[in-house]
Amino acid sequence: MPDSPLKDFPVVVPFTLHWSEMDAFGHANNARTFTWFESSRIAYFARIGLTGPSGAGEDRTLGGIGPILAATNAEYLRPVVFPARLVAGTRVTRIGRSSITIEHAVAGEEDGILYTRGGCTIVTLRYATHEKVPVPDAVRAAIEALEGRSFGP
Repeated sequence: MPDSPLKDFPVVVPFTLHWSEMDAFGHANNARTFTWFESSRIAYFARIGLTGPSGAGEDRTLGGIGPILAATNAEYLRPVVFPARLVAGTRVTRIGRSSITIEHAVAGEEDGILYTRGGCTIVTLRYATHEKVPVPDAVRAAIEALEGRSFGP
């Protein structure tokens, strides 16, 4: 996707808009955007080892530490209408002490039209005690390797 608005996103997930995802106004319901963001975010987390592929609760996390969504937002640029093949992308823009700032985007798979962009803040949490903890060094290193750049100390 050299001309795609998602060309700089290291994780991109393709999907098809389902008829049932449209609302009474004939376009994709705005809440679907957050599901699309989530799908690419979880794929990103799997790539960096922040979540595991099976189990539940602590079993899905690295040493009992995992991500929890602290905030999310979306900017709707264009309505998505059926039929549509889309791609959702995720990239990290900042790594804090116990948080990770993520950028999301959704575009047409074939035409590259950017429909939605947004982001979220993830906090690394020790699930057993519900306390924020520093982003694990292994996760930070995996993000830097995937993104191809350093995020500083």
